[in-house]
Amino acid sequence: MICALGAAVCFGAATVLQAVAARAASAQGGRGGAAGVLLRALRQWRYLAGLALDGLGFVFQVLALRSIPIYAVSAALASSLAVTAVVAARLLGVRLRRSEWG
Repeated sequence: MICALGAAVCFGAATVLQAVAARAASAQGGRGGAAGVLLRALRQWRYLAGLALDGLGFVFQVLALRSIPIYAVSAALASSLAVTAVVAARLLGVRLRRSEWG
């Protein structure tokens, strides 16, 4: 179960890091549309750190699936949404409404 929760933390933090990098890449402007934004994001350490956390989360998920049933891993991975909300509130300055916290 520790691996499944570790995967949830990795996935949640990775989502926010990639969002921060994508915002910065789109704010830079430039040509190329969505492909250009992706290429600019790939040059940022936050985006690369997010990809690394996604990879680490995948490894944790596989390790968890080897020892506990899939429904338990899935339930633990669902907590990545809470991790995303908390990390986004800190890094992106997002103010969550009461209903979102609930």
